[in-house]
Amino acid sequence: MAAEKRFGHKIESRSDFTLFGAEIERVTNEHLADNTLRRLWGCIKGYSTTYTRTLDVLCRYIGFNHWEAFCSHLKQDSKTESDILQSHHSIRVEELAPGDRLRIGWLPDRVCIIEFQGGRTFKAIDCKNSTLQNGDSFECSILMKHYPLFVDNLVHGGELCQRYAMGLDNGLTILEKL
Repeated sequence: MAAEKRFGHKIESRSDFTLFGAEIERVTNEHLADNTLRRLWGCIKGYSTTYTRTLDVLCRYIGFNHWEAFCSHLKQDSKTESDILQSHHSIRVEELAPGDRLRIGWLPDRVCIIEFQGGRTFKAIDCKNSTLQNGDSFECSILMKHYPLFVDNLVHGGELCQRYAMGLDNGLTILEKL
């Protein structure tokens, strides 16, 4: 959140809210009550309405004239949150037969050969420089080049991990059927 970034750290404790309120007042010459801030952050239950004045003060704290200016900035600056992915290189499990092998890789130098087991299950066959180890298994339904690979039910070293992600920043840099 922009206000926490300006404040310098995550706002969690009662004392954080007290210090945060004092910082807002120092910067804007406007007061927001600790409980108002705590309600806005979801730390206490209370009124479901947030007054525009409260949002305006927070926006002035982070360098905008008012709430509407901040919203306009977000609309102009934000990345697309959804997209229809038509031309990207991808492999769906429906396109695979048990025993098919894929080479996947992600930065900085992770490379794994995985074998499709059927259903949505893959088994790691040959892994280099990765947390994923030979013999690990996981489930997924689609692999897309240049997008992160999110998998379910990773069995790693004999232990079940609910979720695991590969290539979070740059996605899969290698995706090829062998």
